[in-house]
Amino acid sequence: MMPLAWSRPWLLLFGTKDCTECAALKEYWEEEYADAESPVLVFLDIESADNYRFLNKIEEELGIENKASSFPVLLAGRRFLNGRSGFDEMEDSLSELLASPPSGGVFSGVEKAVAEAGEKAIVSYTYHDLEKKDRKKADGLNLARTPRLLFFMLTGCKKCSRQSKEFELLREALPSIEIAEYNVATVEGMAMLTRTRRHFELPGDEAKNLAPMVVWAEGFVTGRLATADELQTALTAPLTGEEFWLEALTEDELKTEKGHLKTFLDSMTIGSVIVGGLCDGVNPCAFATSVFLISYLLYLKKRRREILIVGGCFCIGVFLTYFMYGLALSYVLEKVQGWRWVKVAIYGGFAVCGFVLCVLHLRDAFRYRKTGRASDMDMGLSKETHRGIHEKIRKFTTVHAWLLAPAAVVLGAIVSSMELVCTGQILLPVLTVLMKDGVTMRALWLLLLYNILFIMPLAVITVLAAYGVGAKALGDWAKRHVFATKVLMAVLFAVLGLTMLLVLVA
Repeated sequence: MMPLAWSRPWLLLFGTKDCTECAALKEYWEEEYADAESPVLVFLDIESADNYRFLNKIEEELGIENKASSFPVLLAGRRFLNGRSGFDEMEDSLSELLASPPSGGVFSGVEKAVAEAGEKAIVSYTYHDLEKKDRKKADGLNLARTPRLLFFMLTGCKKCSRQSKEFELLREALPSIEIAEYNVATVEGMAMLTRTRRHFELPGDEAKNLAPMVVWAEGFVTGRLATADELQTALTAPLTGEEFWLEALTEDELKTEKGHLKTFLDSMTIGSVIVGGLCDGVNPCAFATSVFLISYLLYLKKRRREILIVGGCFCIGVFLTYFMYGLALSYVLEKVQGWRWVKVAIYGGFAVCGFVLCVLHLRDAFRYRKTGRASDMDMGLSKETHRGIHEKIRKFTTVHAWLLAPAAVVLGAIVSSMELVCTGQILLPVLTVLMKDGVTMRALWLLLLYNILFIMPLAVITVLAAYGVGAKALGDWAKRHVFATKVLMAVLFAVLGLTMLLVLVA
């Protein structure tokens, strides 16, 4: 516990009752600062308009120009700290932050609540705005226009949540205000955003996310919080611009935006195929089997020509089997996509799976970096499956010389089938993205490309082994790159998850 030269300093936490970061900080505070001399954490629920107004008053009094754009927000001394990184900074330098606390004025109510806290580590506080009764509504005046705004938002956007709180304050002054809200993750939202860009002749990257963005006839605000006061000033002035968003979106606008989205999805699809195929080929499941195959051939003292034949035929067996699995699953996906609810279930489910697999592979990566043991990773083949694969390799590589080639093809088919539980983690999500428009020639060509890229690492390993690179060197290389491979797979799954969500939007 840190020594404090003053009694009962305090911090203000602005958040919501269901905020997970707030709950974590409260739990931490109860454990670390439970005695009567420790700082008090004062919690203010910003669902209360008065508490949110109190945050604005504090920012104004402390001269904060760059206001926090999302919640939760922590006031430690005279500094505002935002989010997880802000909480970490507070923990590292709490004594320094609390060395010059604000006092009096708008803080008098907080000081009283802290004085009455006794030995509590956390207290809840609600600000009482004494000026509220005297606040005049602009609607009582002769407005020169009907107050209207256009608001671009994104579901789950923390910055958008604070902007919405400013709208609540604005409604108190302008009860008749009309706010047209568009989600930029929808075709309609993107189409209206394109219209807005053209109206204001905005340069720059059209793919850039501008949300939250607040627009009125004469101007707009993006990249920062649009305060209730500045919006009220803009909306009570005479109308001089065009409220272009009042006209409904045309079919041409929606069609154009769908075309842009399809082009974007196509580019993401090709990227996913290339990265996915290579990741699938070098992921620890497939790589370990390939290394074992080569090491066993070297152990049997097979000649270079035999290693190339067996390795090449093994690649052919893997390629054909994997392609056939992909083809069969493609037709299954095409059949079930005819029903909208099935499509939503499939793409929504795989989007969730993509994000879950992203997290699990990241966890595996950091576990492996910490211990160096492949057994600590969850996202791979079981020991039983590994043993089964190795047994099949031993059996099929000890046949007569004239049977080596066909036996290697069969071995490739058997091994790729046994590995499918692991390698399919990438194949199935990529396949779902590939077949978003059904089994087309383009989708089949991309499936073919995926399979070529999948066996490319195996083909390279075969050639290297045939020309003198030992299995131990290959195995050591694989171990050194397990972390990077796992991280790359995590990124791939995140991209696949996002792509599937975009497919649903389209």
